[in-house]
Amino acid sequence: MNNSMDDAGCCLLSVAWNIAPLLEPSPTSRRSTLRATIEETCRLTGHAARSWASCHGTGTEPEYRPFLQLADVAYETATLLLLVGDSLVPDLEREHRRWAEIEGLMSRLEELSDWTSSFLGSLTLSGHA
Repeated sequence: MNNSMDDAGCCLLSVAWNIAPLLEPSPTSRRSTLRATIEETCRLTGHAARSWASCHGTGTEPEYRPFLQLADVAYETATLLLLVGDSLVPDLEREHRRWAEIEGLMSRLEELSDWTSSFLGSLTLSGHA
């Protein structure tokens, strides 16, 4: 059961470590760019969450839950990114649906990333770090 800030940090780091590199002809493709963003966000936030836990303890559910949600959204998005563009039978409608879902998840990832950054930054600014 993930019930601490340290657990949340470990979940985020696990997502970052398990994002498989894509065999893309172009490392600047939209898929590659999004996967790199997810990996970096999870890695940085995971280390920050673990650092916070070493100073502040387990934290409360309202504190660590957004970090777990960020890991969950990142994992789901990375999984969908594996599916777009790789199918035995091309289906443009399915691709559009997946990309729409990916874009929605990326918006949620950004919201959660902003929240976690703000949470961690507010502690630093108020002298609690």
